[in-house]
Amino acid sequence: MMKTMLFSVFLLAFSALISAQKLKKDEVVGFWKLKESGSYENKIRVKKDFDNCLLMRNYTLRDDGFAIYNYIEGSTGNCLPSEPRLSFWKIVDNRIQFYIGKDTIIEELMVTLNRKDNTMTFSSYIPVPVKDTDPKLEKVLNMIHYDVLEKQY
Repeated sequence: MMKTMLFSVFLLAFSALISAQKLKKDEVVGFWKLKESGSYENKIRVKKDFDNCLLMRNYTLRDDGFAIYNYIEGSTGNCLPSEPRLSFWKIVDNRIQFYIGKDTIIEELMVTLNRKDNTMTFSSYIPVPVKDTDPKLEKVLNMIHYDVLEKQY
């Protein structure tokens, strides 16, 4: 009985490893423009309403390991670009880490590639869920956000 259970656990873990999406540097290098953004509520995607200014947000992931993130605020006709965020990036398993210096990760995101429509989805990476005595704060801190980015050519 114990051998059967151990084998089942091994088989489940092995199948998860086989089916996990492998990120390749050449698939994520490029200029990626925000297409959609939102969060998950009760495991359902809830899309944010974005106007043309906010949809100008973009990432440039360069082959040399540099990343540029352009964050735009405002509303149509009054777009306010922020200072571009320059960092380094690297692939770690199925995530991208944006970092500065040797040990300072500024953002880490789960990545899902959709090769059919040349989009990439960034989702919040929360390795250990936050526990708090305030359930509302705990819910906010553990909320998974997503960004769908479209590769531009």
